Amino acid sequence: MSALSVIEQRLLKWNKVASLLPKPNKPLIPIDRLNELLKLSRVKDVFQINSLINLYVKCGETVRARKLFDLMPERNVVSCSALSGYLECGAFKEGVDVLRRMAYEDLVWDNITYLSSLRLCSNLRDLDLGLQIHSRMIRFGFSCEVEATGALINMYGKCGNVIYAQRVYDDTHAQNIVLNTTIMDAYFQDKSFEEALNLFAKMGTKDVPPNEFTFAILLNSIAELSLLKQGDLLHGLVLKSGYKNHLMVGNALVNMYAKSGSIVDARKTFSGMAFRDIITWNTLICGFSHHGLGKEALEAFDRMMYAGEFPNRITFIVILQACCHTGFVERGLYYFDQLMKQFDVQPDLQHYTCIVGLLSKAGLFEKAENFMRTALIEWDVAEYAMEKHPKDSGIYILLSNIHARSREWEGVANVRSLMNKRGVKKDPGVSWIGIRNQTHVFLAEESQHPEIMLIYAKVKEVLSKIRPLGYSPDVAGDFHDIDEEEREDNLSYHSEKLAVAYGLMKTPENSPLYVTKNVRICDDCHFAIKLISKVSKRYIVIRDSH
Repeated sequence: MSALSVIEQRLLKWNKVASLLPKPNKPLIPIDRLNELLKLSRVKDVFQINSLINLYVKCGETVRARKLFDLMPERNVVSCSALSGYLECGAFKEGVDVLRRMAYEDLVWDNITYLSSLRLCSNLRDLDLGLQIHSRMIRFGFSCEVEATGALINMYGKCGNVIYAQRVYDDTHAQNIVLNTTIMDAYFQDKSFEEALNLFAKMGTKDVPPNEFTFAILLNSIAELSLLKQGDLLHGLVLKSGYKNHLMVGNALVNMYAKSGSIVDARKTFSGMAFRDIITWNTLICGFSHHGLGKEALEAFDRMMYAGEFPNRITFIVILQACCHTGFVERGLYYFDQLMKQFDVQPDLQHYTCIVGLLSKAGLFEKAENFMRTALIEWDVAEYAMEKHPKDSGIYILLSNIHARSREWEGVANVRSLMNKRGVKKDPGVSWIGIRNQTHVFLAEESQHPEIMLIYAKVKEVLSKIRPLGYSPDVAGDFHDIDEEEREDNLSYHSEKLAVAYGLMKTPENSPLYVTKNVRICDDCHFAIKLISKVSKRYIVIRDSH
């Protein structure tokens, strides 16, 4: 047997072994030995070098793979299809370099090349590169199969151009569940959650039944809109379709119930899941934390550790928030200083911010200040954040409120002047509540609702009932250029108060109320509605943008 055929057999054998290697383990292949054999036998066969490139990429040796690619006397489309290997190991920059070389060389791209290229654009969120690839597909008359069409829709969705994604979908006459789910996901990525749900309603389920990916997108869309009743209905369809034990669907159900305000159903769904992963645990812990159930969140974290699931970056963010809710300062510092190191999780800005919140809420302001001074991180203080996100109205409003609370009216005026100069407008507060399968929408100081006078009367009634419990309008953060009485009236008719009052009027006694608001709830409404819940003996959930 010749030296050449021996090398070829070894390449094929080791290439097959490499495909079975767990990531991201270090390669167990004697790469240096292969290089030596290659040099001794003067192998220039494109097939063998392609195999070696593929081997390097699968072993994570992307630099060596690129060097070998550059040294090849001639290349073919198989050489360039190593692009998919760069994607698998997250080497996107190297993938782009290979893609550019492919564009310059006179090679006929195949289906795998186009799919890999579109996946690369999706991962990089690079719309310009994606448009160039799509243009090449049209220019060279590439016949898009279903898989390539799905990759195009996915690319446009990930790159934030849902209009182009819809056009590609509309030009495809053959509908299947993959394409239907991909276009729904494009709208989900665009935060057009209602449109994703409307698409599902238009498509129907008889000819093209949903799969686990479809259900996950729909449930997560419902979660973002806090549509609990629709979520219940979709849960029934999940059970009917036989997807109850799919991990992805179970995670989406827990998320939907938690974000829609029913933490009881979230816990029940979690308990009934046959399989769980770190996403499942994180979703439950996050749900507890966002409902103010810090102790339950910490208990779930302990159970997760006992089950052998390793915490990740997200886990530590939500568990530090839970410590903040419960006031467990020492425990939070232990998680941050020791447990994160133990699990090799590098703290980032969000973790540091949680510690500042933890110390500040406990009244340890000096410790919080020292922590901020000594932390080796770039803080996103308001002025820095405004420069980084000049069109985000929420940052300006937050800074304005901080100045107002300190009665620094000049600071308030400066912030608002800057908003006017940059053309930044405050998003109007909008709240909505679902009552008997109908959604009622309220704006601050609503005047168009047919029952507005009765709603105003109900607001005054409930506010008078909570005053003996310690409620006093918190006017510190409201406009400073009007008198206090007018500021109190403004607070009284915030959209969330109107929605809660209408819910009290139109729903049976003791039934829960679920209200959603598009921006952050103010401190006054937060405190007032807690007391309204107490005097009315109602379970009230307010879901805001945070």
